[in-house]
Amino acid sequence: MSLVGALDAGQSALSIAQAGIQVTGNNIANAGNADYSREIAQTSPSLEEQLQPGIFLGTGVDLTSIQRQVDDALNGRLRGAMSDNAAASTNQQWLTQVQSTLNALSGQDLSAQMTTFFNDWSSLANDPTNAGQRQVVLQDGSNLASYAQGLQGQLGALQGNINQELQGQASAANGLAEQVATLNRQIVVAQGGTGGQANGLQDQRDSVLKQLSQLLNTTTIRQPNGEVNVYVGSEALVDGETNAGVSLVNKTDITTGVTSPTLVFTNTNGNIPVTSGELGGLLSSRDAVINVSAQLDSVVHNLIGAVNQIHASGQGTSGYSSVTASSQVLNPTVALNQPTTGLSFTPVNGSFVVHVKQSSTGLVTSTLVNINLQGNPNDTTLNSLAAQLNGITGVTASISGGKLTIASSSSNEQISFSQDTSGTLAALGINTFFTGTNANDIGVNSQLTANPTLLAAAQNGQAGDNQTALAISQLNSTPLASLSGQSLQQGYQALVNQVATDTSAAKQNATATQAVQNTLQTQQASVSGVNLDEEASNLMQQQRSFQAAAQLITAVNAMMTTLIAMVT
Repeated sequence: MSLVGALDAGQSALSIAQAGIQVTGNNIANAGNADYSREIAQTSPSLEEQLQPGIFLGTGVDLTSIQRQVDDALNGRLRGAMSDNAAASTNQQWLTQVQSTLNALSGQDLSAQMTTFFNDWSSLANDPTNAGQRQVVLQDGSNLASYAQGLQGQLGALQGNINQELQGQASAANGLAEQVATLNRQIVVAQGGTGGQANGLQDQRDSVLKQLSQLLNTTTIRQPNGEVNVYVGSEALVDGETNAGVSLVNKTDITTGVTSPTLVFTNTNGNIPVTSGELGGLLSSRDAVINVSAQLDSVVHNLIGAVNQIHASGQGTSGYSSVTASSQVLNPTVALNQPTTGLSFTPVNGSFVVHVKQSSTGLVTSTLVNINLQGNPNDTTLNSLAAQLNGITGVTASISGGKLTIASSSSNEQISFSQDTSGTLAALGINTFFTGTNANDIGVNSQLTANPTLLAAAQNGQAGDNQTALAISQLNSTPLASLSGQSLQQGYQALVNQVATDTSAAKQNATATQAVQNTLQTQQASVSGVNLDEEASNLMQQQRSFQAAAQLITAVNAMMTTLIAMVT
């Protein structure tokens, strides 16, 4: 027992009070920093001094560590919630744009365009020889085609914007992963195997991990040396000080054969199993846009096919002197129903009739053209069809660049068609209303716009006949097998309804995930956040401790002075 021992105890108390005040000051200074974890000074009694057997006397206090107040499990759950919310919010944002693009509530969407177009055919059926109404049909058909192309173009632009965003966010994710790897290295060096914590660096790393989780669905595993390994699914993105890298490359799906930008690990080129985060939301949104685009193509493809199927068997108020197919056959030597022809619409076994009319006499000669597509060696090819047509009096047929041209042999003769049960004329693009195959390239046949008298309203060749116009006018509400029994109007409305449902669900999901994130952030703040009232209380306690330690030292100093004076 000595005054020196008491002085040492006072000095340690003074030092601990100073350290506590500094920690509290640091907490107060970072009260507004969302990425800061509150720190506390951990102390323990110094080793006791044995005065005599069974009697030990305390020697003061030691500062053992400055610890961050964190809950790693809670932080992991929060990062997962942030990832889910980022995905949901991103998905909602892009689906809302898709819904706006379809413009279903405006009264001027594709549904309205189709209704106007088919109503025009109904009006033409009431007066099939009316030249003005023919122009209206052609004009509104052109408007419909332009609208469909424009709509598909907007969807394509959305897809392009998403791909651009993917590129930027993939680069950002790669940069954040590299920061985690760098901070891992710095933390290991700073801690140097002492068992202490580099609190500032760990706060920085937690902040980066939080940002990374907003881009990717990540999980983390803390290592004994202070490093944190980051995984996406079961694959390591950051392993200690090594970043596997995040890249966006064009890859072909082995199932669908579609090539699209894909997220991969830079070092292995293996696909990153992204399920959430902004990148997950972007991928999901891109898939949604692709799906909407495909469904739009399906509706427009069926529109083209259904209208052309009827129109190709109809007649206008005049016939053709020459008509060239708008569709190219890639291989004229194979059966017309084979995929290698490249035709978007497939003919079937059947026939059609070619009519040759003498302009001077009005005499009409009709010839049945058989289309044999039964899987036999003598199935109809483009070459054999041209040969068969060349056998008809008054008709010549030729092929150039895979396109069939049918012409009259004399300027005094006109050609028309009817009763095509095979769909060959429509498939080849002969006597059709529309050209193209989907929303990207739909258009009105230029031969009709150049000569509206070729617009087919009749089915029996008589000027006053309206059967073709009437049949086309009913297509908007006619169930089509190729649309699973839906009409064109129902097919498009199903697309609009699906987008509306998906957008509403995305909005609800974004709201729900935000609520979960807010709850977890509140819980985290209660653990790691700085409470200024609590810090003010701590500061007062530390101030009093400092004052008491100072008084102890003053008292011991006075006692030592007295003792020295007595000795001398």
